[in-house]
This record gives sequence, C-alpha cells and structure tokens, in this order.
Amino acid sequence: MNSLSLIVILVVLVGLGLTHDYRIPIGKKHRRGERNFATRPYAEVGRRHRTYKRGVNKTFPFELGIGYYYQMDIMLKPEEAQNAIPNIYTNIRWPDAIVPYVITGNFSATEVSTIQKAMTQYAQTTCVRFVPYTNQATFITIDNSASGCWSYVGHSMNNNYNHVNLQTPSCMTTGTVAHELMHAIGFYHEFTRPDRDDWVTIDTGALATQYQTTSFYNANFAKMAPAQVELYGIPYYYGSVMHYSKWGGAVNYSRPVMNNIQPWTGDFGNKTGLSTPDILAVNYMYCNNTVTTTAA
Repeated sequence: MNSLSLIVILVVLVGLGLTHDYRIPIGKKHRRGERNFATRPYAEVGRRHRTYKRGVNKTFPFELGIGYYYQMDIMLKPEEAQNAIPNIYTNIRWPDAIVPYVITGNFSATEVSTIQKAMTQYAQTTCVRFVPYTNQATFITIDNSASGCWSYVGHSMNNNYNHVNLQTPSCMTTGTVAHELMHAIGFYHEFTRPDRDDWVTIDTGALATQYQTTSFYNANFAKMAPAQVELYGIPYYYGSVMHYSKWGGAVNYSRPVMNNIQPWTGDFGNKTGLSTPDILAVNYMYCNNTVTTTAA
C-alpha cells in the first residue's frame, strides 16, 4: 500500500460551513478540577523532561505531559477546561493561512533553526505560512519554559491562547515542533478518530495504575463520534506526525498501551515531521486541496 492510499483527513464541519480538524468528543463532561484539564503550565512536566533521553525513551517528548495536559500536550482555555471540550463554534483556522509568530524563549541558534525547519516543511508542502510577527492583530508566541511540549489548538482572537511551548532540549526535533505547530493551526490527534478501533487497541491495563480511570481515559484516549467528523473515506495512518507512540502512559516498556491491528512495522508517529497524509490534511483544511506536494 503506497503512502497516498494511507492519507488521513479528519475534518469537521462547524459553525457557518467552516471546516477544521477536530478530534475531541463533544458533549462528554468530565470531573472538574483534575490535573488533566490544566489551563496553565506545570513545572512537574518540566522535571520529567529534564530526565528525558532521546534514543533511550520510547515515548515522544510531548507525551510527558500525561496527567497534567489534555491528551498529554494540549493546553485548554479556562472555559474549555470546565467540561474538557473546546468551543467547536469558533473558527480555529488562521486567516488566509498566515500564522505570524514571535519567538520569546531563550533558544540557541541551532534550536531556532530546528523551529524554522519545521515551519519550512509547511511552506514547501502546503499553503500555510509561518511568518515573523510585524504588526498583525493575532500571532503565536513560541517559548521554551520548563513545562514541556504543549500548545493551544487553533487560532484565537486572544493572543494568550496562541501559544506554543517547546522546552529545550527535549522538544527540539523537527517532528516534535511540527506536531505542536499542527496543533497551533487547528489539528488534534490521529488516535481519536471514530474508526480508531479498527486500527489500534488501547490496552488500559498497560497504563500506570493512577491512569486506569474512566476520566483519564476520556481525557486522553476517547474517540470522536462518527457524526462529528468527515473522513473522506481515507484510512487511518499510523505514521502521522499527530499520532502518539505505542507507549504513552505505559507503566514500562514491556507492554505498550497502543497496539496496531492492521499490519505495521515499528512504532507509531513520525520523528522527522509532516507525513504525506498530514500534508494533505492541512491542504484540505486550509488550501482547498490545491497543494499536493508530498513529503520527502
């Protein structure tokens, strides 16, 4: 099966005929006050990152927010955190596919280059452009506070919620930056598709004991209802940059949390950046599917 046959597009029709990629169950209320629905950065996540070793840890660094951030790396607005669901009636697409940004963190020149490399992937394969901020009304802030890899999802008229954090050095790979930027332009995770159960199993027994609760499952692994999405008849893709590893939340590496049902070699997700399905998803959402360049 070639890469194009594995394209994943997960777009929902919302508001006034607007489309965006939306992968959070609607109408499911969860207990308020739990750490999963954080509306602020957590230093504990930053401490986890300080012991993260690339090439040794099997998880992606953005999975280290488990237990503190929604779906492990998503920051919620206060009103969203009340029910742990975003406002689906807000157009979260960036106007004209232009995303102004300001880098405020104390990044090294090499780290800035990594961020720009991820942005270049979008520029080379989609109509989305990340551009340095000049005087635009809305823009994303890119920081590197010691609180992990996280992002709000999509465009907000309140710049407090246009924020991406990339703790250094753990979040400094092209794949991780591309993942968080894809959140910033309005995308959620691949494994919350309504057809997920045809592609992966979630072994809750492999989770750490404190994560084996219904509320935790709903905040991190719940599927969307079929009526909430349009899949365009395109299959699930294990290699999406928006897919987590098999090990997110696992008590150890002897038993993965997510397991593939269909044939697949290796782990899930993408360490190098946008896959061809990710590129096509962005093009459907922002570019009227007019840009068809595939990943290298």
